Amino acid sequence: MTETITERVQEISEVRGLSKSEIFEQAFERGVEILWIDVVLSQYLDGEIDRDTAIELVGRDQIKRAEREVEAVEDDVQWGLDA
Repeated sequence: MTETITERVQEISEVRGLSKSEIFEQAFERGVEILWIDVVLSQYLDGEIDRDTAIELVGRDQIKRAEREVEAVEDDVQWGLDA
């Protein structure tokens, strides 16, 4: 897959029946949302904001997933140290 962004936008535009500018707007909004979630999760995991605030900002599912991921990493590290 060596498609350029322009080619991908063109294909999405054709498949979805949307203008290229609408595709770029949606992509920008999704990208900002992803970055926002990353920032909030980082702040929560670094102890800069509390759990309730983080849940209010990005939702309980995002926080629970982040906590499970941290727990999995910690378990892997402990397993490695015990080996």
